[in-house]
Amino acid sequence: MVRHVGPIDKPSHGRAKGEMNFRIDRRSGEAAYRQLEHLIVSSIKEGVYREGMKLPSEVALAEKLGISRMTVNKALTSLARRGFLTRSPGRGSIVTPRKLHQGFFRVTSFNRTMAEMGMTPETRVLETGVEPAGKVVAEALSINEGDPVVLVRRLRIADEIPLMLEARYLNHAYCHPILHEDLSVGSIHDILINKFNLPLTRVRQSLEVRKAGKQEATLLEIRERDCCFFMVRTTFTDDTPMTWVQYLYRSDRYRFAAEFNPMEEFNGG
Repeated sequence: MVRHVGPIDKPSHGRAKGEMNFRIDRRSGEAAYRQLEHLIVSSIKEGVYREGMKLPSEVALAEKLGISRMTVNKALTSLARRGFLTRSPGRGSIVTPRKLHQGFFRVTSFNRTMAEMGMTPETRVLETGVEPAGKVVAEALSINEGDPVVLVRRLRIADEIPLMLEARYLNHAYCHPILHEDLSVGSIHDILINKFNLPLTRVRQSLEVRKAGKQEATLLEIRERDCCFFMVRTTFTDDTPMTWVQYLYRSDRYRFAAEFNPMEEFNGG
């Protein structure tokens, strides 16, 4: 067994050097407030303005850009609604902790998702091994209680910030070679699909909220009993359950969303 239970060093968030280099293109067909939104979002993503830092005032931005204060207010209000800023009287506009959008009806690669968002992903393997299946795991994987299962526990991190804990139980009969893979890189689903020829044909999952335990809070760098998103997922190859996974997400960093066509489900009546 490989174990890691120590706390994770917190990242240092010093003030970024330089200032936002804003310029409104008056020849553009895009509205000035939309341009300002894009400029501010780019500055946040590039680290010019980091979490907890205060943006220039509406008056300062209006004077700098040669636009009306009303236009600046419209851009900042929109960014607050989108979750990039927190605005309050007397404090101004503060960059809020970035929330990651997770599609509830999708199975996505953590590493690819973080890379697409311009973040640096990291995976720490906390525990791997084989253990006898308990009642809940046995039922989820349609095996007998006491049968061997592969266990993989991992901590998923982006930009040095711990985001999610993962406890994955795999069907030992099909997946035991996974223990010979480097599970600190890449996707376990990719390994199962591409190396073991175990395609992902069906997924069953649920999402709820629960409070973090002491060790979970230490690893995620939150307070004990803070509320987290808790997802449970079973994946199948044909009719055979291959994995049963518990994910614990920091609720201050994740937002779950879904987009779908309601008419596909609506048959009238």
